[in-house]
Amino acid sequence: MKALIVDALAANEGRRKFSRDAIGVGPRLLAGIFEKHKQFVRIKRVEDFLEDRDVISDSIDVFLISAMSVDKIATQKAVRKITKNHPHSKIIIGGPILSEQKISEEIKFDIGVRGEGEGIVEYLISNDFDADFFEDDQFTNNFTVEKRKETIIVQDARKFLFEDHLPSTERIIDYPDYWFSKVYVELVRGCSNHYRGDLVQTAGGCSECGVCDDPDIINTGDCPEDIPAGCGFCSVSATFGAPRSKELELAIQEVESLFKVGARRIVLSAPGFLDYFRGGEKEIFSPTQPPVNFKMIEELLENLSEIRDNQEQVCSISIENVKPSLVTKEVAELIGKYLPNTSISIGCETFDASHSNRIGRPSDPHSALNAAKFFSENRISPQIYLIHSLPGETVKSLEITKDIVENQLSDFAEKITVYKYLSLPGSPFTVTNVELPRKRHLLDIRREELKEAIIRFNFEKKKKLIGEKIVVVIAEKDKKRANTYIGYPIFSGPAISVFSEKQIIGKTISLEIIGALSDKLLEGKI
Repeated sequence: MKALIVDALAANEGRRKFSRDAIGVGPRLLAGIFEKHKQFVRIKRVEDFLEDRDVISDSIDVFLISAMSVDKIATQKAVRKITKNHPHSKIIIGGPILSEQKISEEIKFDIGVRGEGEGIVEYLISNDFDADFFEDDQFTNNFTVEKRKETIIVQDARKFLFEDHLPSTERIIDYPDYWFSKVYVELVRGCSNHYRGDLVQTAGGCSECGVCDDPDIINTGDCPEDIPAGCGFCSVSATFGAPRSKELELAIQEVESLFKVGARRIVLSAPGFLDYFRGGEKEIFSPTQPPVNFKMIEELLENLSEIRDNQEQVCSISIENVKPSLVTKEVAELIGKYLPNTSISIGCETFDASHSNRIGRPSDPHSALNAAKFFSENRISPQIYLIHSLPGETVKSLEITKDIVENQLSDFAEKITVYKYLSLPGSPFTVTNVELPRKRHLLDIRREELKEAIIRFNFEKKKKLIGEKIVVVIAEKDKKRANTYIGYPIFSGPAISVFSEKQIIGKTISLEIIGALSDKLLEGKI
């Protein structure tokens, strides 16, 4: 059995425009299952797969495509190529794209793996990818099986266990850019925010049972009306439930192995890093109580930072997400002690407290401001995430957010990222059919003003770096400028363009920043 995993994550129409230096954990996790069963497996980015004019020389028995709902066009292109060149191979599709109900009508595939699919893939490997066995009575308690003409979609009712499915570290080399990319290591799966905001409570027909009215005391994820939990725009709580944490030894083993293979930038990935073993062995559903498991996080960071510091090359470890509701001065000091000069992502979405509460955020926006302040005081670069066009958005909420961006964030946050709201399958807003803001001319004006304010903020932050020295790994030629290369900072910061008459790809260089070319790109000199 030979398998090729096609990584279509964030590829949209077939090529990644953003996060070009990021490698997610999903495809590596799939590869690890094949390795566990001693089966041949390789990974290929969808753009490389689509643009490779040569037919894959090996006879591939099964193609597994990992994609999100925004990657539909890229997935369609990949399926067409597979069908043309490998008509007898099976096609398996998994990832958030399977949340779309009509996906099998738009894309032809054999098996869809919805939700947590590791156990399903393991069963399929053991049964030569014959999905008929899922209809056997012995499996009906564990799997939901849905037949659609020639397609079968399977969902596993069992919870994922980290110790049962270890991501491949060897197959990271299948990504041509692994040596300079941010390589994600999953530490926590699931989310502790099971608060439900007013918008989804009203749309979902809330009976006011009171179970999730107070984020501090929520102790269950259940709801009499089956209203999905969590931030209204996000499907993590509804899909994965309460947080589950990877054992310390497994995390150490994975990070150490990735560094050994040649990765240099590790990102500890979680819906909320500070949920790491926060409840001990108990499930937690409150985004605020109990407090952070200080002891476990210190043990984790102490071990990982020691591994990082023992590498021959300069390497970094950073953190993807924290809930500001759990950040304290002591937590920021702890992270700053072991991961100085790295970045950390803080979800905020809106700085309007009323709007934040209505969409189900786990804390007041001022918690995000405080978290950014604590981190910046401890040599960590906070990155704030916002979303516009959310349900419940008003002219006032946009004005409040813009005012804070312009007048309160400059001393704390290093970068602001803003997204336009997209309806995600399985999210509370989508399931309960929460109405979007009505189209109003003034709303559109305020959104554009907010986006322009964020561009100015990021550009001014870039200009403040002029004169600084930043260690980068030179990754690729600049496609627009002759004799110019693009470097990515080992620790934190934006991409940097640098002129050199010599070929310097692959080198680690200290660059002096001499200019800001845009809100996303710096200019440096060797």
